[in-house]
Amino acid sequence: MKLIDFWKIQRNQQGEMCEVHPFHELIADYLTKLVLGTLDKTNLMILMPPRCAKTDLGVKAFVPWALSWFPDSEFIITSYGSELSTDSAVKIRATLGSDWYRSMIGSDWGAEVLMVGEKAGGQKSHFYTKEKGSVKAVGVGGGITGWGAGRLREEFGGCVIIDDPLKAQDKDSAAERKKCIEWYHGTLDSRKNRKESPITPTLLIMQRLHPQDLAGHLLQTERDKWEVLQIPAHDNEKNTIWPGRISYQELMEMKETNPYLYYSQYMQVPSDASFSLMQEKWFRYWNDLDTVEKRLTLKYITGDTAFKAKDTADWSVFQCWGVDNTRSIILLDQVRGKWEFPELLRQAKAFWFKHHNVSRGITRASEFWIEDKASGISLIQTLRKDGTPVRPWEPNLEKTSGDKAARVNQCAVPMAAGRVELPNSKMPGYRWVDHLVNECTGFTADDSHLYDDQVDAMTCAILVWMERGGGTGPVPIK
Repeated sequence: MKLIDFWKIQRNQQGEMCEVHPFHELIADYLTKLVLGTLDKTNLMILMPPRCAKTDLGVKAFVPWALSWFPDSEFIITSYGSELSTDSAVKIRATLGSDWYRSMIGSDWGAEVLMVGEKAGGQKSHFYTKEKGSVKAVGVGGGITGWGAGRLREEFGGCVIIDDPLKAQDKDSAAERKKCIEWYHGTLDSRKNRKESPITPTLLIMQRLHPQDLAGHLLQTERDKWEVLQIPAHDNEKNTIWPGRISYQELMEMKETNPYLYYSQYMQVPSDASFSLMQEKWFRYWNDLDTVEKRLTLKYITGDTAFKAKDTADWSVFQCWGVDNTRSIILLDQVRGKWEFPELLRQAKAFWFKHHNVSRGITRASEFWIEDKASGISLIQTLRKDGTPVRPWEPNLEKTSGDKAARVNQCAVPMAAGRVELPNSKMPGYRWVDHLVNECTGFTADDSHLYDDQVDAMTCAILVWMERGGGTGPVPIK
């Protein structure tokens, strides 16, 4: 039985609809060649958009289908989180023990495969077959001592399967990317039982997230070992791979509002997305402070502070932001400099006083947020002792990995929607806006930019606003 037909039956038996598109058949064809050993290269890399049945077909259907032909095969399955790979193992195990699967035993397409529960030791993360095959699930970074993949023979005997090894929110974290790559080379790749020709194959199936994600690293360092199936979300004729799930209009809107997401995760070419993460055309500008003040429902200050005041150090910056409910967030004022701590403290107090002690009829700044790191820690403590109601700020790690590029990507949605407003730099006293915009458009995911202090204060302000319901769609017309 063909893999694509097996997948249809499996989905039907699970009470799920199986919608098969040409790219699904293409994936099944490549996976079949992997089992038959007829690929041009040892390993197979499938790069495809999210929400397109990647795990369902490429892991949960592929493994029991392969075990039906080679029931003693040994598999190691890994994902960025152990719960994801364990879920795949549980689903595979359920398929092998199901009545519909057992009813096929003895037919002309498959061999007898019976899961042996006793040897699994009650663990969901692994099990064995009657014929001494095995499936082991592990998260990236986890231990797999004592487990191997692949049999010592010419024909297929199992493989290593890597299913989305990096969490999308960690894509801009150099540390997380390094951790994934080092675990692959130092731990996972060493678990292959066949290390010489024919080598136990590896199946990497993922969405591209960054030029230096695991796929990018492998394509740079060992391209000759990998057969690559690249599946973009749409073709040149405006046809999407799954019309009912991904529309061309949706993709074009994504290309405009979040090009990094479009090029990397949907078109599988993150190198095209490696330009600055912010574009000048995203910003809107205001020209009259009195008009802006009438729109405000909240005003607060954010600060980003440096370690030292020497020329090679970063700048410290304080910004005052106003909020127009959930519609817009508006930059009103900024002060920036390279200050030793006494002067940093003086500047912080003066900026707070300027925007908190204001005339009647003007919204006063009611909150002061400073990132809880570096000299900001001491500044927060000192300001609190002096009675300034400063608040420590940290990124919400449930929504972002916390590094600078990840924060910028999260803020890019309201920015690209025109919800972030800056002063017009042509107004007297606002020439500094040009420097802010230049810093924004020069900000890069690989941290190759020179300064990002203004960007950090800005993303802090936007994220505080978004946590309170700040809008992310197009600006509504009043």
